[in-house]
Formats: sequence, C-alpha cells, structure tokens
Amino acid sequence: MAHDERLVARVLADARDLVRGEIAELVARRRATGYGPLYDLVADYPLREGKGLRPAICLSAAIAAGGRTEQALGSATALELLHNGFLVHDDIEDASTFRRGRATLFADRGVPVAINVGDATNILSVGVLLENVSTVGVRKALLVLREFERMARESVEGQAIELDWIAAGTFDLQDRDYVRMVYKKTCWYTVIAPLRIGVICGSPPGEGRPTEEELLALVALGFHAGVAFQITDDVLNLVADEGAYGKESAGDLWEGKRTVMLLHFLRTAPTPDRERALRLLTVPRPDKDADEVAWLAAAMERDGSIDHGRALAQRYSRKALELESRVLGPSRDDDSADYRHFLREMLHYVIDRTL
Repeated sequence: MAHDERLVARVLADARDLVRGEIAELVARRRATGYGPLYDLVADYPLREGKGLRPAICLSAAIAAGGRTEQALGSATALELLHNGFLVHDDIEDASTFRRGRATLFADRGVPVAINVGDATNILSVGVLLENVSTVGVRKALLVLREFERMARESVEGQAIELDWIAAGTFDLQDRDYVRMVYKKTCWYTVIAPLRIGVICGSPPGEGRPTEEELLALVALGFHAGVAFQITDDVLNLVADEGAYGKESAGDLWEGKRTVMLLHFLRTAPTPDRERALRLLTVPRPDKDADEVAWLAAAMERDGSIDHGRALAQRYSRKALELESRVLGPSRDDDSADYRHFLREMLHYVIDRTL
C-alpha cells in the first residue's frame, strides 16, 4: 500500500507552514495585549514539529470541494490549536514525559501550569472559529462550530471510556470495544471532522450546500481511516525508534493502554504469560519495572499480537479506500487535483508511515 511520498510530504509540510504561521501571528497578538508568559507556553506544542495531518486534511478537502485555501485556513488553524490543547491535557492524564522530541509541558512546568495552558490553547481556537463569519459567512461559520462541538464531545467521551477501563482494571475486552472507543476518541477529531469542516468551508455558496447526505457519507470514510491511523500509531508506539517517533517508546504499556495488540496478547497468551502481563499492567506507572515492560513488548511481537494489529489496520485502510472514490467523487482536471489526490494517498499513508 505504498503512498506517493513526495505528494504527501509536500501537502503536509505546506499545511504545517500555513497553520504555524497563523498560530505564531495569533500568539504574538495575544502576547502584546495579554499576559505574555502564558502565550509563550501556549506556542510551545503547536510550534513543535508535528505531522500536520488534521490541517492538511481540512485544507485539501476544502480545495477538492472547489474552495480556496483562505476559506478553510481559520478552521484548520482552530483544529490544530484544539489538537494541541488536547495533547497538553492528554499528557497529564497519561503521565507522559516525552512529546515531539522534548519533555512534556507538565513534566517541565508541573500539572497546574499545564492544565491552564491547555485551557488557554482551546480557548484560542474558539476565537479563531469566530473569525469564520468574515471568511465563509454566518451560515457556514455556524455549521463549522457545530462540527467542532460534535468533534470535541465525541473525543472526550472516547477518552472517558479509556480512562474508565484503566481505573476499573478492565482487561476483558474485544477488538470491537477498542474500535468503539477509537471511533469516539480518535476518528472524529483526526479524520471525520477535518474532512467535514473542509467540505463545508470549500463547498459552493448557496443554501443547503453541502447536504447532510454528503456530510454523513464522510463519517464512514473517516471512521475507517481513523481506526487504521490509531492502530498504526499504537504499533509504532511499540516498535518505532523513540527519537524518530517523537513519543515515549512503549508508553502505552507504561500507561496500561488497552490497544488491540495488548488485548490480543491477553486473549491468546499462555496462562503464565497472561498472569505475568496482568501483574505488570496493574502496577501504578511509577512502580513499573522497565525490564518487565521490555519483556511484555517483546512477548507481544513474538506471539503475533503486533502482526494482528497491523493486519487489522490494513483491513480498515482497505475499506476506507473502497469508500473514498464514491464518497469524495472524481478528481477534477484543475489546480485542485493534487489535493484530491492527497486525500486518497492519505489513506495509504496512515498505515505506511513510520513516524
């Protein structure tokens, strides 16, 4: 499933540069009129080197729908701000110490400061969304705001499901339980909402465009792509080089995340290995033994659990590719062609990527 690496890299880089420029300007304005040290910290995560996937999907969907970059740039910027606000809070909830090659904000500055910075980052995204009134009009600005509300609500519900599993010590779970959680936690704010928001911003003007049917079809596409993306992310957490990956290696095992690979191992491993894994997973993170974490990661690879995850990601990616041409329509022979092509290549990229 090799993707067009040059095209994907270029569209991702362009989207990153555009959105980082918008965020830098916004932070500079807020720093000039507000409390400067807060906005210095707000700029930290968004200006670290990330993939830029969500803005790239949003901008590409808008252009492929017939729109212009500037019609969706504010929404793409708001998506990136909300994403980074979520990451700041997520690192606290997971006690993660490493993010995009550097210490997490909470590890560096403490929990109270990190919570406040995450809140401030999310609040900034609301201000950016209000500016949509002048770029796409009141009707579309309200439609985009509705999408943000749904996206954020689905995401926090998915996070609540995962946190409840950890708090209750729940391990008797199937792949379908994981997929339901990921649909809420990851799919909506990684693929579904960026696609739908881009189409809203870029669709031709006029009452009723885009239609509810057009937007509904994007949910199934984004669901399958989002599940493939998250499973691949979970696999990389176990096998990728920490320096290149940008996150803590085996962090999901340290945190006790219920990934499809871990659930597969717990269902299929010999009883002594299962009991050894459960003893490790039920120990609080600060008390976990690094050698035992390394053993579990190796055992999951040895027993085929990582291969199980890869196969499941490929299955969801193939389904997304089957839906793509029907949902997004054919490419036009104009300047939008590369962006429409990116949306298809992105479905390969989510499982091909090594970072």
